[in-house]
Amino acid sequence: MKTTAVVAVGLAAAFLLLVYVIDRESLWQIAAVLLALFAVIAVIFDLWVYRPVNGLIRRSRTRLGGNYERNDPFYRDEVRELGYLVGTLIAVFTASEDKEWVSQSIKDDLIRVQSLNRQLMDVGVLGREMNAALPYRETVERVLSRSRAFLHADFGALLLLDAEARAFSLEGAQGVLTPTLSAECCAYTPDCPVRQAIASGELTRTQGHTCTLFPHTMTHQLVIPVKVENVGDMALLATSTSGEYAELLTDDILGALQNHIQSALTNAHKYDAIRRQVVTDHLTGLYNRRYFMNRAGEEIERSLRHQAPLSVLMIDIDHFKDFNDTYGHATGDRVLQTVARAMKDALRKPDICSRHGGEEFAVLLPNTPGDNAYFVAERVRRTLSGTRYTGLGLPPEVNITISVGVATCPRDATVLDELMELSDKALYRAKAEGRDMVVLWGAEERQRVRS
Repeated sequence: MKTTAVVAVGLAAAFLLLVYVIDRESLWQIAAVLLALFAVIAVIFDLWVYRPVNGLIRRSRTRLGGNYERNDPFYRDEVRELGYLVGTLIAVFTASEDKEWVSQSIKDDLIRVQSLNRQLMDVGVLGREMNAALPYRETVERVLSRSRAFLHADFGALLLLDAEARAFSLEGAQGVLTPTLSAECCAYTPDCPVRQAIASGELTRTQGHTCTLFPHTMTHQLVIPVKVENVGDMALLATSTSGEYAELLTDDILGALQNHIQSALTNAHKYDAIRRQVVTDHLTGLYNRRYFMNRAGEEIERSLRHQAPLSVLMIDIDHFKDFNDTYGHATGDRVLQTVARAMKDALRKPDICSRHGGEEFAVLLPNTPGDNAYFVAERVRRTLSGTRYTGLGLPPEVNITISVGVATCPRDATVLDELMELSDKALYRAKAEGRDMVVLWGAEERQRVRS
């Protein structure tokens, strides 16, 4: 509309000048006719081209500025309608290049709108993929991979700000990595774009910043801050050797990407929270029995397939009934929580610890032979028996002791029920022989063979 109006005003001025110079009455008539013609053209372009295109762009920005709905027909209807309309107009104008009335600025505007439409389509697909119902860790990896591809970035990282320590932890990173990947510099470097973006809450573009997170050749940086519900302030850092593609992306497009990342991470965190409630024991925070048995079956199959040992610990708190009867159930609950913490502190990340029921616990130790599992259990036992827990409501002379039974796959059994039964028998042998001890199934028989 603006381009056509400018052309009309320019021509009108030219004709008025001619009338002033030549002073012919017919020129006034010609000028009036041409002005009327251009007015009609301006109205046609306004009604058939500019208003539909601008309306679609506004609706695009409005939709992409909010939360993405997976079944929203917006991407199926309106964005495609915009692409079809713009593509048709460009084809018409391209075929009419020899026509003087075709304005180059109009074609340029439409080409820009077509590029925007393509980006809107891409970011819509991106949001749909990110917002799939996935666990948090998988969502982090997907956010990084999809964002890197969309931004044409050589390196991407997702960082989480610890509000109390004002330090950053690295949630994930992909791409060209440095030999020592560290986010420590983000907490102390004054010109850190990550801190600047989180502090301002705005997209931040920088050039020439150096950091231990990425190689010095990554001279162009883009930071997208996000606030994840019940997690905190986070930021997506994308770097590249050339920022040409990222510079073509408008803030509206990057804002849509920002909303998708925020929504995906928030939903994934909620998904994990619900999942934890289903598979964990509410008192101790350990896995529950059902989850343990499902994972135990999977781990036995993996153990046999890869010929790697798998050990099971069955653990029972000695005289637990006395804690409840003498000091109350609240103290008994604190004793259970204390034993759970001691086991978590002694175990590796791949190990699986569960409250099997009452005062009984079970532990899976993948890639761990029986002798090693024995020493793990013995370390937990010594830690508990050698500590006085007066803060739990127990008198100074009372401590917490456990009895532990250990069995190993494939040495002792190759079927889950048999492996659990043997570790349980080893546990009851420990209790029968005086409690506060660890018994490795078959150790006595093996000792007799060796002697």
